[in-house]
Amino acid sequence: MKLKSLAALMMAGVMTLGLCACNSTTPDASDANTDPVSITTTESWDFSTGFYPAMSPATSNGIYGFTYYARNCYDTLVNRDGGEFKAGLAETWDISDDGLTYTFHLKEGVKFSDGADLNAESVKTSLEAAFSNLGDYVASFGKIGILTESIEVVDEHTVAIHLTTPYYGVLNDLAMCNPMGIVSPNAFNEDLTTKEELMTQTMGTGPYMYAGDGDGASYTFVRNPNYWGEKPDVDEFTVEIIADPDAAVLALRNGEVDLLAGTSRLSFAGYAELSSVDGIGTALDDSISNSRFIGFNTQQAPFNDAAVRQAVAYAIDKDTISESVFSGLETPSEQLLDPSLPYCDVETTTYSYDADKAKELLENAGWVDSDGDGIREKDGTKLSVTLDYITNQGTMDDAALVIAQELGEVGFEVTPRGSDNLTWFTQVSTDFDFSLHTTYGGYYDPFLTMTNMNPETMSDPVLWQVALTMENGTNTIKELDSTADLNRVQEIYNQVLDFAANEAVLVPFTSAHQYAAFNSEKIDSFSFGSDQLFIEIANVKAK
Repeated sequence: MKLKSLAALMMAGVMTLGLCACNSTTPDASDANTDPVSITTTESWDFSTGFYPAMSPATSNGIYGFTYYARNCYDTLVNRDGGEFKAGLAETWDISDDGLTYTFHLKEGVKFSDGADLNAESVKTSLEAAFSNLGDYVASFGKIGILTESIEVVDEHTVAIHLTTPYYGVLNDLAMCNPMGIVSPNAFNEDLTTKEELMTQTMGTGPYMYAGDGDGASYTFVRNPNYWGEKPDVDEFTVEIIADPDAAVLALRNGEVDLLAGTSRLSFAGYAELSSVDGIGTALDDSISNSRFIGFNTQQAPFNDAAVRQAVAYAIDKDTISESVFSGLETPSEQLLDPSLPYCDVETTTYSYDADKAKELLENAGWVDSDGDGIREKDGTKLSVTLDYITNQGTMDDAALVIAQELGEVGFEVTPRGSDNLTWFTQVSTDFDFSLHTTYGGYYDPFLTMTNMNPETMSDPVLWQVALTMENGTNTIKELDSTADLNRVQEIYNQVLDFAANEAVLVPFTSAHQYAAFNSEKIDSFSFGSDQLFIEIANVKAK
């Protein structure tokens, strides 16, 4: 069956998208299929902040819904496949011997969805606007925004980026759709601020464009008639708000929607339930999308003591967390960053579950249970700590409860404290004991996770603890972002990842794998791209 249209819904908690396969270049509403395929995904955000791909806490008000769908509408200069960089809007590129100039040769004949031409001038404007609009957060999305000295239009289809210092992550930064998706020059005012039009339309070179019909509850995306690449199966998809993730699962079972994709949009229990339902197919991505870990405030007691942090590492039963919390869909992890990522194949200290070892470390560090209440104390202070986590990240409530219970068995008193993104960030920026956290995942790993260990940037207070704890740590991370010597880059990765593990500053517990469930009568297959956290409708293959 060839589908003429597909529908999709999106929620402030859940999103569904619809797809359709069609042989025409542009969608024809009169030719719509009466039996559409729908995709549902749980989200905590909608599209109320518009369709500009360069989103930060300053511009998004904590609402990142469009970020995860931006690759449908915007392309980047380069793409990453594992550790290899491939052509995007730039067909080829050259790097100067001193590492200070990257020259990109653009595809010719490409147009934006609004009809503007892709050329060197439009790329220059788009990149400069991204740097400007990110404001104080420009260094939170890699270092290219603060290390770019100038952007030069060499000729109509050649653009050069000149850096103030060499930076090993240039290509990776440019591959991140948020914030480096290339946007039409018609989207910007003279001062590079975004025009109001970006609240109601997308202005990219990707396969789809926003239809402009959003009312806060429904958003439709149609084919970009100017798209330069291979035409995907789907002609259009609509995103509508669904408030309850359980309702999304029921909608798939009832045939009202046809796909739920991504761990932040479909619960582990929901996936397990749907896996046994006739007529529903499932897809589990083998690659690791991101890693979950525990991060400690190493600057105050009790976690300023490495022995206490190591005791936590030994007290955590990762196998139990994997099975009981994540239904085995997240695998136990010994490494902060997936060894298959660039520079991350590093041998580090690992911690297998050993409650007796945890108790021994705490005893030797002076933490004893002198009154028999099950809670250790030292110098009159109980081993009572607060575990922070973000409530909208899948089943983190359950993970926090299991970890609190496991630590309670070795003498901690743990109070889980869940909060929304902004509240959590404020908390860990001011005062916290320890927190559940994740690496950034997709193209953001490992470069952004490493870069954001630098406490001099407005980035990630949990990751900062590595640099704050390691001797000369801040300067080491800064050197990582200013050397052209790739051997030295590897040395720094070895040093930092070994220190973080050996000193138990960041303790990994599971590795996440993206998954999806779909109506197998309408959808032949769905796959996640190399940037697994983004949903790309082109990866839906209809029957």
